[in-house]
Amino acid sequence: MRRAAAWLLLFPLMLGGCGDRSLILNVDVLSFLGPSESSQTYSVPGGMPSTTMDVASQSVNLLPGVESVTEVASATLKIAASFDNQTGAASGTLLIYIASADSTDPFTTTPIASVPVTLTAGNVTNVSTEISSTQLAEALVQESARVGIRIDFDSTPTPPLQFVSGTETITQLLATVVTKKSL
Repeated sequence: MRRAAAWLLLFPLMLGGCGDRSLILNVDVLSFLGPSESSQTYSVPGGMPSTTMDVASQSVNLLPGVESVTEVASATLKIAASFDNQTGAASGTLLIYIASADSTDPFTTTPIASVPVTLTAGNVTNVSTEISSTQLAEALVQESARVGIRIDFDSTPTPPLQFVSGTETITQLLATVVTKKSL
């Protein structure tokens, strides 16, 4: 009986060494942004084919040493935002940039996500998506990264001298990076 009890206690410990040696990093990127960077009001003049609004540009300190001992298997980013549009109509694109910290300006890199949004007067528009990106993976295994959020508006549906105005709120930026131990 004692021998059986000992095996029952040792069996889970033996199984623990049989895994694929993955390190899974969940990074709540949104938690690194201040309230003024995750939610902003916008007021864009009507009749403009392209108006850009930079929402955030932030450095993020991550887990040091991960890159030197692991190889990235995959990386995903869950994105969600809400646009409480009060006046005017526009189409737009929510652009998310995440780059390694050696990039002085994340907006000089290619966005890792481009999320379309359509705004109409008096309506709340919620958008969400999930993307996979090698650029995201490479940035998030560094000691630090740069995060940028930008919105590009096309307000041509709204007549000139009127405005597209409201509040955008980023509600989710959750990255998951799966790495394998380098051998």
